[in-house]
Amino acid sequence: MSDAQHFFDLARSQFNSLTTDIEHHFDLVASQLRQYLPSETASFIRAPPPPRLPPPTTLQLLTRWVDKHRAVSAAIAAFALTGSVSAALYVQQRRSHRKRRARKSPSGARTDVVVLAGATGSPLASALAVDLERRGFVVYVLVGSTEEEGYIRSLSRADLLPLPVALGDSYQAQEQIARFRGLLEREHVAFEGALPHHLDFRGLVLVPDTGSCVAEHIADIGSEEWNDVLNAKVLNTVATTQLFLPALIAQKAKVLLLTPVITPALSPPGHAVENTIHAALSAFAATLSAEMVEQGTGVGVTHFKLGNIDIPSVTAKQRRDGQVAPRLRATPLRRLNDAVFDALTTSRPSRTWRVGRGSLAYDFIGAVAPAGVVGWMLSLGRGNHEDAGFASDRMGSSQGSLTWEKIEGEGSERASP
Repeated sequence: MSDAQHFFDLARSQFNSLTTDIEHHFDLVASQLRQYLPSETASFIRAPPPPRLPPPTTLQLLTRWVDKHRAVSAAIAAFALTGSVSAALYVQQRRSHRKRRARKSPSGARTDVVVLAGATGSPLASALAVDLERRGFVVYVLVGSTEEEGYIRSLSRADLLPLPVALGDSYQAQEQIARFRGLLEREHVAFEGALPHHLDFRGLVLVPDTGSCVAEHIADIGSEEWNDVLNAKVLNTVATTQLFLPALIAQKAKVLLLTPVITPALSPPGHAVENTIHAALSAFAATLSAEMVEQGTGVGVTHFKLGNIDIPSVTAKQRRDGQVAPRLRATPLRRLNDAVFDALTTSRPSRTWRVGRGSLAYDFIGAVAPAGVVGWMLSLGRGNHEDAGFASDRMGSSQGSLTWEKIEGEGSERASP
């Protein structure tokens, strides 16, 4: 038994020794292979594939195509540019030639009412009043004297009516505005058997006479003159707006303020009164617009900044007086008439509307150019204000008699569409 155990122990030890020798031999061979064959075996190992690039974007594909087909791309770009310009001109032409007429009731009676406040004898105010009446509005013109009321009635327009308002007497003015609101609220019948209808207050058009101020230096303007001018041109405009504000809010009507912008934009010397009036009215319009938006009344306030506009009546008078025509033609009056109609009938009109040649250019120059550059420009055009764009007197001057203004109103009527 002991011999057998001894035999088994000897065999186990021999086997362990053999396996240890074999393992040591293989380790030695592997180390020698790693030392002598690293460069030879590296060439047989396949490199990993490169990472896949993301697919090209649409812009990259388009850029590659344009770069590959340059001639075709240039032709497409030219066609697109020509088509865009043609489409813009077509749309503008359609807008300028489309019929602009106020609404009417089923019985054919006029229902849209516009109130125009400003200098009754002003060529611009007279032209606007006649044009709005021709387009189908019932136009009420604020008058402060019997002479102005007689002038409005002498125009012999069925729906161009005077609206007496005593701005100097607040109690009487409130009663007159209350009668006007009653006119809007009650029913009207065009003829016997027709369906009754109500009048719709579309807007208040403010045309203050800012261009008839005498060009004087500040040292030569007395305090009484400042007081008279500000009362007549600024405070009257503010008071008129306040009187009509309840009716405007009730009917969600529009407020349109028309002022010349060329002279105030450049602020030339000797025009302190006109510049002050324009600044005050602009600030008033901006504040009124902000308040109406904040209160959610639905009343839109639009400030028309007018450039050089050709009023036929004024142009005819200047031609008869032998004045030299300006080198640059002014914007036709019809552009302003169309813009006023669009502002009255659009649901959300723009806050600022520029009409007339130079209304945008001079406003930009006055805001950006240094004072020295503006002064140099004014010195070049001194003595020829008409060519330089000082058209405020042409548009707003109310100098002269109301008899001459009646002739001007008829000339504007023939010129309007």
